[in-house]
Amino acid sequence: MFWKSSLLTCSIAAVATLCLIFTGLENPGPSFVAVVLVASVVTVIMVGPYLAFGALAFVLRSHRIISMVLFVIILLVSMSALICLYVENDAWLNRDKSREGQRMVPFLIGMAEWISAVFSTAVLLPLLFILKKDVNRNSETGKL
Repeated sequence: MFWKSSLLTCSIAAVATLCLIFTGLENPGPSFVAVVLVASVVTVIMVGPYLAFGALAFVLRSHRIISMVLFVIILLVSMSALICLYVENDAWLNRDKSREGQRMVPFLIGMAEWISAVFSTAVLLPLLFILKKDVNRNSETGKL
């Protein structure tokens, strides 16, 4: 049950992230190719963790508690990333146009999402294998 909710949350968060990325684009002017290149890199950086979380949710679907923990992690990561991206998007579009600069916050948000996805995988996947090994060991000793 929770793994399906995790997949749904990842899908909704990925679509919302794409919407926020593309609404934050401005008139590219003569450098349309550069804007498309940067938008595609940002899209990969920011949507990739949701694909990783979705794959992890599918792998962890057999264990209810671990799947529930992953669902909570996905909710926290997606909500915090979407809120930060929305606030940064609003600030970027309403900035003083005479002061130009780089827009680095989407990259930082994407890196934070990737770090949380890798850390969640590094903790929850071995935990699943440990718990499955204990269940198999207990069932074998019960047969004797």
